[in-house]
Amino acid sequence: MASMNSKLLSTVIALLIVAGLTSCLNKDLTDPSAGQAALNDQQIKDYLTANQLQDKVTASASGLYYIITGSSVTGRSAIGGDELEFTYKLSYIDAITKQAVLVDSANATKSAYIPFLPGVVVQGLEEGFLLLKEGQSGRFFMPSSIGFGNDTRSNKMPEYSAVIFDVTLKRSRTEKEQMDDYAAIKNLPAPIDTANSIRVYRTTAGTGSTIAAGNTVTVAYTANSLRGTTPFDKSDSLTFVAGSGQYIEGFSTGITRLKVGDKALLVFPSVRGYGVQGSYDQSKGYYVVPPYTPLAFEITVKSVKK
Repeated sequence: MASMNSKLLSTVIALLIVAGLTSCLNKDLTDPSAGQAALNDQQIKDYLTANQLQDKVTASASGLYYIITGSSVTGRSAIGGDELEFTYKLSYIDAITKQAVLVDSANATKSAYIPFLPGVVVQGLEEGFLLLKEGQSGRFFMPSSIGFGNDTRSNKMPEYSAVIFDVTLKRSRTEKEQMDDYAAIKNLPAPIDTANSIRVYRTTAGTGSTIAAGNTVTVAYTANSLRGTTPFDKSDSLTFVAGSGQYIEGFSTGITRLKVGDKALLVFPSVRGYGVQGSYDQSKGYYVVPPYTPLAFEITVKSVKK
């Protein structure tokens, strides 16, 4: 019995080895990405050599090559959950000429903004941001495996291109800093209330009844992110019970600090809004409100019933 089991085990191992080899051969024959990592790596090295940069780069385990410039003794590093403000250019390396071909320079001098969360940018750029401090610039050379894969950026570059990101990190801002900057840009008066991190800015004072949790309130509102130009939600007449938990806390609780006739701006962090999960529209396939996004609600209180 023992010898039969050993023979059976040997046969199974042999079959697994053959299956593994067959899988590798099939991958080489059918998978267009097979071998791209090594090819991209050579393309990057050829570019670095052609431009006398081979002694200036540092390589990471992921296949990223990078050059960091600019001293930043006091600058903060990019932190997950912060909003990053940065400028960038994107190029790909032409395999024949060994030169960089510009793909996107729309934000070469104009700031771009993103919530710094996993998956928001390609892996190579995400890794690159973590190497920067505010005020520093980085040149990141990345293979397609941590870049855009077979994405051609709307036919602006070949599939599986090695790419170059030229990036300057301007700021990494917490939600509180975003809210402070928003108040300064909007020239808002001092908030009348800041309890639970919900800032209430009254822009027009009403003369009607005050609102308490449990009251039925009718309001007009528009909801936006601090950097948004188009409201993600609005209503000319919404009736609901204040403080009932029916809506996000920043909106529902903030209302209880107002009175009928008030026009106000409620500004609050994501912990009082859509939190770490954000608000994702499955039917449209995108975030209506990204995770870690502070919000601003413009409110007009129309009526209240005790």
